[in-house]
Amino acid sequence: MGRDDSKEAVLRRTDGIWRPIYLALKDGIRTANDLHDHVGWDYRDDTHLYKHMIRRTAVPIIKSLKLELAPEPERDEESLSMSGLILSLEEDVVRMWHISTVDVHAPTSPTRRAFTRQPPCLQQSLLDIRDAHGVHDVLTQFRRRPDLNKLILYWTVVDHCINRFDLIRPTGVWKTRVDIDWRDDLLERYQLQQGADGA
Repeated sequence: MGRDDSKEAVLRRTDGIWRPIYLALKDGIRTANDLHDHVGWDYRDDTHLYKHMIRRTAVPIIKSLKLELAPEPERDEESLSMSGLILSLEEDVVRMWHISTVDVHAPTSPTRRAFTRQPPCLQQSLLDIRDAHGVHDVLTQFRRRPDLNKLILYWTVVDHCINRFDLIRPTGVWKTRVDIDWRDDLLERYQLQQGADGA
């Protein structure tokens, strides 16, 4: 049988990852807020700069966590990829996008649109069952390993607080929005944990 990309299975295998990322983004918000206050800027005058400063703080924190990441390809220069945070895990690849709307708008770049395309969990499960029972051609035994499961962790910051922190599994684009296989609201559990450990 192939990899299980259902919500329950993905959350089990990535359980220890989301809370440190959430806390790294909170550190980034504090840094961005402090720097704006120091200079005397209103963060609402340039929200792109404000979010970039959050990412600029969060990226090295996330890298320092030594999460179970796949090996990164070698690059000519040591720099941070600031166009968006991308985590390559052992079985999943996660793009972190800041989104201000309830719906996830369809990305405009071909690379990001291609990232959203993958079969739904149910469809993949049916293919695995068919192969397991020998109904499919014998050559499927030698098919390449499935691509990494694609996920989007989208977050929203309003008035220096994260008010959305959702994990979704995309399956493509329909008109102006991303089609979603499943969604999990990670924010509520971390807000509950804050009261328990003061993080």
